[in-house]
Amino acid sequence: MNDLRYAFRHLLKSPAFSLIAILTLALGIGANSAIFSVIDAVLLRPLPFSEPDRIVMVWARYTNDGGSYRTGVHSYLDFVDLKEQSGSFEATAAYTRTEGALSGAADAQLLEGVAVTSGIFDVLGVPPLLGRGFTEEEAKAGGDGVVLTYPAWQRIFGGDRSVLGRKVNISGRPWTVIGVMPPNWKFPVEDEKIDYVAPLQTIAASALANRGSHFLSLVGRLKPGVELAAAEAETSAIAARLAREYPDTNAKFYATKVLTLHRDVVGDVRPALIILFGAVGFVLLIACANVTNLLLVRAAAREREIAIRTALGASRQRIIRQLLLESLVLAALGGLGSLLLASWSVVWLGAAGLQGLPHLGPVQINLPVALFAFTLALGSTMLFGLVPALQLSRPNVNEMLRQGARGSSAGAHAGRLRAFFVVSQVSLSLLLLVSAGLLIKSFFNLRATSPGFNAESTVTTSITLPRVRYAEPDAQIRVHQAIMEKIAALPGVRAAGAADPLPFSNNSASLSFAVSGMASTPRGDHPAASYLVVQPDYFQAMQIPVRRGRVFGREVTRDSPLVIAINEAFARQFFPGRHPIGQHVMIDRPENQAPPCQVVAVVGDSRHDSLANETGPEMYVPFVQDPSRTLDYILRINRAELLGLQGSVKRAVQSVDKDFFVRPLRPMGELVATQLAQPRFNMLLLGVFAGVAMFLAAIGIYGVIAYGVAQRTREIGIRMTLGAQRSQMLGMIMRQSGMLVAIGLAIGLLATLLATRVIVSLLYGVAAADPRIYLLAVALLGGTALLASYFPARRAMKVDPINALRHE
Repeated sequence: MNDLRYAFRHLLKSPAFSLIAILTLALGIGANSAIFSVIDAVLLRPLPFSEPDRIVMVWARYTNDGGSYRTGVHSYLDFVDLKEQSGSFEATAAYTRTEGALSGAADAQLLEGVAVTSGIFDVLGVPPLLGRGFTEEEAKAGGDGVVLTYPAWQRIFGGDRSVLGRKVNISGRPWTVIGVMPPNWKFPVEDEKIDYVAPLQTIAASALANRGSHFLSLVGRLKPGVELAAAEAETSAIAARLAREYPDTNAKFYATKVLTLHRDVVGDVRPALIILFGAVGFVLLIACANVTNLLLVRAAAREREIAIRTALGASRQRIIRQLLLESLVLAALGGLGSLLLASWSVVWLGAAGLQGLPHLGPVQINLPVALFAFTLALGSTMLFGLVPALQLSRPNVNEMLRQGARGSSAGAHAGRLRAFFVVSQVSLSLLLLVSAGLLIKSFFNLRATSPGFNAESTVTTSITLPRVRYAEPDAQIRVHQAIMEKIAALPGVRAAGAADPLPFSNNSASLSFAVSGMASTPRGDHPAASYLVVQPDYFQAMQIPVRRGRVFGREVTRDSPLVIAINEAFARQFFPGRHPIGQHVMIDRPENQAPPCQVVAVVGDSRHDSLANETGPEMYVPFVQDPSRTLDYILRINRAELLGLQGSVKRAVQSVDKDFFVRPLRPMGELVATQLAQPRFNMLLLGVFAGVAMFLAAIGIYGVIAYGVAQRTREIGIRMTLGAQRSQMLGMIMRQSGMLVAIGLAIGLLATLLATRVIVSLLYGVAAADPRIYLLAVALLGGTALLASYFPARRAMKVDPINALRHE
């Protein structure tokens, strides 16, 4: 306690020093704590299920999947075979997304749901809060039981605990509520909102009976002791057998990819978060180097004090303890300040795009984050406090106690330590600055990438027809055409089209095919292309250019010969050296073996899944020749007509059927912007870290040079007395500081060339060793460092030789 009281008194004697050190540490620890709060919510927090480490996703690998397993959904029949033939799982389940409008409510609501097999409750290991789940017998019979999620129960029924057995009408179909899930239950985990869980068997029977209809995700619970590799080997062997037994399905199911559900949910963002966490760790190292330099400078003023304490019998361990305790007080105060800074940072992170991450819980400053900050405070104490403590605990007592002694027996050694920390700061700052520069250039490259269509002045909405009333294709065609005519006639709508799926909607479809002239092979070995169903005027509404031929219009009917439009990538890859117009494409449709489609148009390439990925081959077919219940409508409008258009669209749609739910209009530009959200988040965060690092490095350089000038006042006075010019003093100081900066830049360049390979996966259109970024970073950091050196060096020019020598 005596040491603690002394530490506080000593820090209060130097408030400027203490405040700078505390703020520097708060900045370094706070930045780390803020990023750790994100990592805690996204990467570390367990899933809200029983024994979540045993829950796995089983993705299908197909011969035409292009190396990406994340789109490898299963057919229902393949799922059944995997379930029956695999011995690695305690339970398995399949699911797909669904939705439906809540009928009978005062205000129309669209409910988001998931259609599952009955095993989902066994796989996740979480029983309903109220009631039960549906049994396998009920699921197979296509029963009417539905399980509500806790938020939907609260919203629809006000949390009434007598809800079991009550009816809820979804898309014209009456359901009986048989259960309510607990508050924290959400599956699929990555979805923001799920309202209900329904039996998978309510999906169209034709889709369930077709092995070529791939639309199900598969989740399972491993048996105790079964490893991921063993489960993947077993399910891949089953897939290989199925590929041999059914060679004519749409794509050959030859293997699987098995990974934990947690890893599957966070897999896309894990590398970026780990890289950002490493970057913010460098900021803390720079902050600690700064505080170390401050303590080394301060140590020179305390050498006489420590010498007296040693002469009076204080042991080296006693002195080290005292000095480390002073450092610990600094770190503790910095840690408290860091929690305040981190809480502000979390708010800023949310505004900067944090909502795009797959949260496993709220991002907040909770107990784990506070413990992390406390641990950093303790660790940083050793980082910045131990070296000065060791340096100061071995004074030259005779030298220090000599009457009038002013030198430092350890001055040269301490100077080398300070120079080492300056070099380290410059090196780490250059690494962060180059990395930020690469991400900035990558972001602007991505933002400048054209999606192939014009998203300006374009809004979208989605309309799904109830299955109960519009199950027949002719009814779907009739209703969607009526809706299109109503919407296209609205004032301010310049063009209206529709498609399924919509670009950048996290929804995609692909089908295998064979082109005319291709050698005859089983359907499972055919190549695949993106498959889009479009209404007339889609290309006009999206302003996708037509390169060759003429796109299909309203003259195409359900009974017309099948036609198709392809994009330029399709034409280049599958009709090289041939004119594609008039050629034929045989699409391997899951439901039937339809006649070949004639190519009537080639349109420009447009990106549908990601701005960062090159456009692959795409096929566009008329909606009337492959109708569906769901369509995404695209409206090109006059800007002045946006206000009030939502009501006009709703009235137009409900004039066709008053029970239709119309999603709120959404600017197409927002969908494109979602592709930039994660790169923007990475760029902003690393840019902030680089800026903070450069600022701290500049302060560190300024402090070291200023202290060096103060220590050399007598030397400078002698030099000027002997005839040295003031400009020569400036040059001498600048050369010495410039040498430190140059060494730091050289080491930093080498480290950066090696380290930036880690962020290659985050870059788009820029090489990790882009020389222009490196030169700009060196110039910026070098210029800032030399500017920080100039002001204390200028002080050397103003030294009065008489005053400098008066002390002798």
